[in-house]
Amino acid sequence: MIKQHRHYKRRPMAHLNKRRRAIESDRLRSASEMTATIDDRKAGFNAELVRAANQMRCRNEIMEALATQPLEMALMTSLEKLLMMIGLERGAIVTFKGDEPRQVALVQLEENQLVNAVHEPHGVIRRARIMRKSVQLPLETKEPLFETAVPIQAPSTDDVVGMVYLLHEEALEVDQFGDILDLSRKLGMTLERHLLFDQMQYEKIKIYQLLDSIRESVLYIESSGENVYANEALLKMFPPILLSSAQGFRHAYERATSLFEHIDQPEELHDYIGRLMNGELPGETIELTAFRGNLILRIYAERIAIQNVEWGMMLVLRDVTKEKELDRKQSEFVSIVSHELRTPLSSIMGFTELLLKREIDPERTRKYLSTIHAETVRLSQLINDILDIQRNETSDYQDVATEVDMKQTLAEVETLFTLSSELHTITFDVPSSPCTIIAHEEKMRQLLNNLIMNAIKYSPDGGTIKVTIDRLADSIELKVADEGIGISEKSIPYIFDKFYRADNSDTRKIGGTGLGLAICKMIVEEHEGSITVDSRIGEGTTFTVLLPLAPKGKA
Repeated sequence: MIKQHRHYKRRPMAHLNKRRRAIESDRLRSASEMTATIDDRKAGFNAELVRAANQMRCRNEIMEALATQPLEMALMTSLEKLLMMIGLERGAIVTFKGDEPRQVALVQLEENQLVNAVHEPHGVIRRARIMRKSVQLPLETKEPLFETAVPIQAPSTDDVVGMVYLLHEEALEVDQFGDILDLSRKLGMTLERHLLFDQMQYEKIKIYQLLDSIRESVLYIESSGENVYANEALLKMFPPILLSSAQGFRHAYERATSLFEHIDQPEELHDYIGRLMNGELPGETIELTAFRGNLILRIYAERIAIQNVEWGMMLVLRDVTKEKELDRKQSEFVSIVSHELRTPLSSIMGFTELLLKREIDPERTRKYLSTIHAETVRLSQLINDILDIQRNETSDYQDVATEVDMKQTLAEVETLFTLSSELHTITFDVPSSPCTIIAHEEKMRQLLNNLIMNAIKYSPDGGTIKVTIDRLADSIELKVADEGIGISEKSIPYIFDKFYRADNSDTRKIGGTGLGLAICKMIVEEHEGSITVDSRIGEGTTFTVLLPLAPKGKA
C-alpha cells in the first residue's frame, strides 16, 4: 500500500508579519492603557492630597481664628473656611442672645434673609434649635435649592448658643456634614468660653458699679500686697493721690498708700493696717483726721475670704465731718437756746412772784406787768425764730418752688411797713421790667420782712430806709439800706451766726433774738444766692442779696 503524503500549503510570510504586528500592537495598547490608568490614579491621588492639604490648612486657620481673633472676626473666618472646605458659596453663622441674633457672619447672604430664616416658625433654624440636631430641607423654588441648619451647642450644658446656616443647590453629602459638625463643636467650645468671659466681665463691672455707688470710701488691699483698689468715693476724697483706671472700680496700685500723707495720724493708720496684715481683725473702729483736721474719718475693716482662703482686706473710710459738726452745732444750739430762754423766763418768774407774794402799789404793778409783757413778747419772738430756723433746716424749698414776682411781693411788704414806724421813711424802688424768679414765695416774703425789720430796729433814731430791686442778666439784686448805728468791722464776719449780737451799749438797748439775719442767710443759700453787708459805724448799713432767676435745680 502506497503511503500518500499530505502536502501542506505554506502560508505566505506577509501574513505572519501582519499577525505579529497585531499582537505587538495589542501589547503596546495594553501597556499604554495601563500607563494611562496609573497616571489617572496618580493624578487623582495627588488631587486628593491637595484637597486634604487644603482642608487641613482651612481647619488650622479656623482653629487659629477661634483661639486668637475677636469673636465676630473669628466667626467670619470660620464661615469662609468652612464654605471653602465643603465647596459651597452661601452661608451664615449666627449666635443667639435669647431668641434674638447676637453676632452674625454672612457670605453672599443678606441680613434680612437670615433674620427671616431665624424667625420662620417652621423653618430649619427653629427646628434645629428645638430638636438640637441638624436639619436639611428643600425650598419651594423653580431651581433646586436646599437650606441646612446645624446647631452650635455649649459642651457643658448642651444649650443651643448658635447656628450654622447654609444655602446650596444639591443635598449635602456625609463628608460635608462631617466637616460642618466638626466646626459646630469647635464653635460651641469657643462660644461657651466667650459667654463665660462675658459673664465674668458683666459680674466684674456690676461689682465695680456697686462699689462705686457706695457713699463710703472703700480701699481694698490683697494679701499679697500686689493689688490695691479704691472706689469712686475714695478718689473724690483724696483726688491728688489715687490714680483712676478706664472704668468702674479704680486701680490705684503704687500710689495708694500715699493717702497716708494727708492723714494727720499716719502712725495710727499704719498700726491699724499692720494688725490686719498680721491676721488680727480689730473689732473697733478708729477715728482719724485728714487735711489738718478739716476731714474727720471713721475707719473700720473687713477681711475678705473665699472658701476659707484669705484674699485680702477692705478698709471702709466714712466721712463723719458733717455729723461731728452737726453734733457740735446742735449741742451749741441747745446750750444757747437754753440760755436765751432762761433770761426772759427768769424775769417773768421773778416779777410774777413779786406780784403774787407782795402788796405793790399800782404804779409799780403796772411797771412790772409791762416788763412781764415785754419779756413774754421777746420769748414768743424767740420761739417763733427758733421754729423758723428749724423749718428752714429741714424743709426743701424746691418741692414747692414756683414763679414769684418779686415786685408783687415787695408791694405787699410795702403796704405792711409804710405806716409801721413814725420815725422812719421807707422808700421802695423797683424797675419797670419783670422781676420773676423761681423761689418759695413765703420765704421771699420772710426774707424781705426780716431785712426791713432789722433796718428799723438798728436805726432807733429814725431816718430813711431804702429798699431797691434791680434786674441783672441772670439774677435779681435786692438791697436794704438804713441810716442807723452801723456794725463794727470786727462784728461783720459773725452777724449771720445764730444768736450772735454785737456787744456794745447801743445794741444792748435794742434787744432781739440774734436769729433774724441767720434766717435770712439760710433762705438765700437755699435759693443758691448770696447775701453781703456793707456798714459804717454811725452812718448806716446796706444788705445786698443776689438771687438767681432760676436755681440750677430748677433751671
